[in-house]
Amino acid sequence: MGITIKKPELDIEGQRWVDFAPGAKLLVASFGNPMFRSHKAIIQRHLDSIDLQTKAGTKDFSLDAVAEVEIESGDDLYFELAARHLIKDWEGVDVADNPGVPTQYTPKLGVELLKMMPDVYWIVVRAALDIMTRAKERAAETAEKQ
Repeated sequence: MGITIKKPELDIEGQRWVDFAPGAKLLVASFGNPMFRSHKAIIQRHLDSIDLQTKAGTKDFSLDAVAEVEIESGDDLYFELAARHLIKDWEGVDVADNPGVPTQYTPKLGVELLKMMPDVYWIVVRAALDIMTRAKERAAETAEKQ
């Protein structure tokens, strides 16, 4: 057989363990998390404001008009958002200062992991979106049964 159709992942309390490397996994929460959604909206407004000030996306945009200040990247902001609200825990992760000893998850270390392995961000996003989508589907199925 070339392809096996798997059963959907089991989501416990709107969270799911997701493997991201051999022997390492993350506990990921839903995109439906109200704090995630609220902070995501704030980040988007912040980035939109910067774009408006710099005329990004218009024919009038020029780096010459942008002040000589470092503006944080959207990636950094979204990594912090994911580390604070989507990644809840991990297993199989250690730090260079203490190799071989599992370290407790913190959002700060989560950001470091995402910067070191940016593809993990997309694994987290896909899982969080799937958790939210499946929760909505279950709610719709429950409503139909009543």
